[in-house]
Amino acid sequence: MNFTESIIKSFIKLFMKNYILLTCFFLATNNFALGSHEISKILKSSTVRINLWENYNTAEQELYAGGSGIVLNSYRDNYFILTNAHVLLSQFCLLDSVDENCEDLLFDDSITIIVDTTDSSFEYPVTDEDFIFWEDLDLAVIAIDGTMYKEMDNLQTLEIGGMWHPLQKVYSAGFPLVIGNYRDYRDIFYNSCVINAGIFDEIGMGELMNYSIVHDCSVAGGMSGGPLISGDGKLMGINGLIGDAILEQGFMGKITSADFDNLNYAYAIHIYDLYGSVAGTNSGNFNPQSKFYNFLPRLSRKEHEGLYDYLLDEFEDEESLVNKMFK
Repeated sequence: MNFTESIIKSFIKLFMKNYILLTCFFLATNNFALGSHEISKILKSSTVRINLWENYNTAEQELYAGGSGIVLNSYRDNYFILTNAHVLLSQFCLLDSVDENCEDLLFDDSITIIVDTTDSSFEYPVTDEDFIFWEDLDLAVIAIDGTMYKEMDNLQTLEIGGMWHPLQKVYSAGFPLVIGNYRDYRDIFYNSCVINAGIFDEIGMGELMNYSIVHDCSVAGGMSGGPLISGDGKLMGINGLIGDAILEQGFMGKITSADFDNLNYAYAIHIYDLYGSVAGTNSGNFNPQSKFYNFLPRLSRKEHEGLYDYLLDEFEDEESLVNKMFK
């Protein structure tokens, strides 16, 4: 075999190897893609409404605020609902704030948190002992006793995904406070869109309060805490932040300039951030005697090798990491 033949054969071998890999990737990302009707059913059965009521169960009962949640896991008789911390704590300070009205870690006893399903078949009152949250990440988990309501058998947990790429089609859901849906028990809304970018630089993450996935799904107030899922129905992120219009005012309050470009985008917290926060937490929430100990669905080290390597590099405690997160 001469040198030229050797080069040609090497090239063909390399081409065929890459062709097979690309073909396998294409098949893997399309064979498991679900239809829009299947996606809507998954979102409906895994997304819950979270209402905050003032003077709950009295004649003066009034809706104070609202959000959404994700059925993250079930263990024994408990269901675990993932949502944003700011949904549960109306004045929750995500970062050091100059806002004098921001009262960090304060739970308002006059407000009652209620979790219910899309069809309002039950209402589950939540106390401050029923949830945990992270001070530096806009995430919280609610523990619900599933023995209290038979209707909870219809809830479906979402499998964890996590891998994404630009222009990947994704889907979201939640209970927005918008025209035509601005009432106490709002309907669930669905969306399809694409991922536009990921923001991981320190300055950008600081401005976005650690939200890192940028997408163009329409997300309105009330959809905070709702899911962002991939085409195969796996949970990728938790919605909770939208752009704000930038307005500049002149003398006597006159608007001198307005920039609404920021409103084209919404932001989600990557599901891996939850796992990173848990890996770095040694609080009593994860004591084996705690109801929250088994709230986190176990990951596959094979399917989530990248996250495993990242967490191992960050926390350097392989035994604890494997016990908490991996099968």
